[in-house]
Amino acid sequence: MYFSVMGTSPSTRRLPRPSDEIPAFFLYGEPHRPAGERIVHIETIAKRGRLHRWNIKLHRHRDLYQVLLLERGAVSAAIDTLSATLRAPALLIVPPEAVHSFRFTPETQGVVISFTAQLARWFTSTIAPEVLDFLQQPSIWELKRDVVKKTDLEALAHMLLKEFSRSASGRVFALYGLLTALLSNLLRVTQNVNAACGSASTDKREIVTRFHQLLEENYRRNINVSWYVQKLGISDTLLRKLCHTVEGQSPLAIVHQRLLVEAERQLRHTSMTITQIAYFLGFEDPAYFSRFFSKRVGVSPRAFRNKLHGV
Repeated sequence: MYFSVMGTSPSTRRLPRPSDEIPAFFLYGEPHRPAGERIVHIETIAKRGRLHRWNIKLHRHRDLYQVLLLERGAVSAAIDTLSATLRAPALLIVPPEAVHSFRFTPETQGVVISFTAQLARWFTSTIAPEVLDFLQQPSIWELKRDVVKKTDLEALAHMLLKEFSRSASGRVFALYGLLTALLSNLLRVTQNVNAACGSASTDKREIVTRFHQLLEENYRRNINVSWYVQKLGISDTLLRKLCHTVEGQSPLAIVHQRLLVEAERQLRHTSMTITQIAYFLGFEDPAYFSRFFSKRVGVSPRAFRNKLHGV
């Protein structure tokens, strides 16, 4: 992928102001911090919900996956392009960088399980390779109570909550073990394992996962796919083959899709102009960004935003 300079001098760019960006928190309302400071965090929905009058406004987490399990009450949830009003029991999955908001009914009961991308990668490489495939997509499910009762989901969530509050020796190992069991139960309940990913070997998935990790860190840098190939230490042909096997699309298509996801987030949730969004995403020419977006989405960025606002 290469976005050529089209006569736009960096000095003339109208770069996005910090206030235009979607707020990023470590946990909602808390400043961002290095992920290593807290690898797992467990709390009740009520703990943070009451502090904010049950209204968790639009935001994102740079390096956290979150799993929300509702046991009582209801929520109006929005995660990227997904939105729904759900009654408990319900399950919500929020991957890193997904823009999300929740409005809970007062006194909603449930548990929020937050853990870093680093830990998710550890699950992928050592325990359950399919877990990361499952967690990477924003998800909203309203579950059937009899289905939940056949699992250990609620029991494991409360065991995690109890273990998190302890300071006893072996706490970290216990948290990892309980989290592994909970994620396994989630896989069973949702039956959402991607068949294509499931048929690929662990080594193949691991390379594609590393590609995604590099992409997440660099997608705004206007980097050619060959740079990712070099960083991964494999051939261009092999990366194309692996991406087609695991995800059914080329590396370039994956890069483009990541840019489109971010473009739609910015168009939906910020007041940045189209030009500012283009520069924010690493495009040297805003007109090229508009053509790039229009070709893949079917409408221009301006038309996309106008439709969201009913214009």
